[in-house]
Amino acid sequence: MTSGSIGSHRAFMGVCITLSICLALTLFVGWKWYFESLASRNTLIEMAKKAETRVRELENLGLSVEAAKTEAEPPSVLPKISVPETAPQAAPQTSVSNQGALHPAESKIKELPLMETSDDVVHALALLDQYWKTEAWKDRVPLVVHSDRVAELMKDFYETQGAADPAPGGLVSKARYQIDGTEILYFSYTSSRPTGSLEVAMLRGPDGKFLIDWESLTGYGEMSFQDFRAKRPTKPVIMRAYVRLFEYFNFEFSDSKKYLCVKLTSENGESSVYAYCERGTELGRWLESDLSSTGPSGFKGYTMQVSFPPDAQSNQCVNLDKVLTARWLVLP
Repeated sequence: MTSGSIGSHRAFMGVCITLSICLALTLFVGWKWYFESLASRNTLIEMAKKAETRVRELENLGLSVEAAKTEAEPPSVLPKISVPETAPQAAPQTSVSNQGALHPAESKIKELPLMETSDDVVHALALLDQYWKTEAWKDRVPLVVHSDRVAELMKDFYETQGAADPAPGGLVSKARYQIDGTEILYFSYTSSRPTGSLEVAMLRGPDGKFLIDWESLTGYGEMSFQDFRAKRPTKPVIMRAYVRLFEYFNFEFSDSKKYLCVKLTSENGESSVYAYCERGTELGRWLESDLSSTGPSGFKGYTMQVSFPPDAQSNQCVNLDKVLTARWLVLP
């Protein structure tokens, strides 16, 4: 072999080795970039899922997403257990500044830091576990906030209305908020309810520890849907229901150009009525705006006053007199 051919061979080998090294480096860098991009993409997907879950939680509370983007502030500490025989009192009214309106003012919400190992959260979860395991409603009274007032509502709910608590599934999420100046702990469980979830709000009791807001937990109303339809009261009755825009116009409310229709579904999804107010009124415009995001099958939880028209022609078409809160939680 000539010296020229040896030199050409060595040059060829050098070029091959150089190309191999370059290819290896390219593959290494490329694979590293691919896996880093994949990890980043998975992280973004997970963040998006968490954000979507938080949006659903806020909507279940009847709160806007934008309202939760304010800067968090330190929380403020906020309300003889008896079982009276008198008739149950109505749920507390909304804030004084909005009592004259037929719909609630927009809530001010701040999402506060949540330390899962804090005494507040540990105590709250233990209390919830105790509540689910307690069968007699009288034994549950010490576990609920505003017990001096709520005890008689519990008696009405369990003994008169013959209702029962929703059964919780697994714990999905927990959070801490300040809503209109009131600090709450929020827990969400899987459930057979129409929304697929059971929301529990907890407020500070007189000793500073968190207790259950029983009214929003059970979706308590002054009457059951069955009694409401059977007795047809013409005086406004406070009810909690899932609400969405609907197209059903009949009996006294057959004029679709005059009336706006919403469908009210009971907390267990087993009963419903149709409620109406006039289009173009302050309440009508607010309803159309607030329920516009629910789409054809979604809904929100409202606390409302509803009544039957005098000499009602049916047991399913009622007046929507007032929306107290755009959620089931009614704060002091």
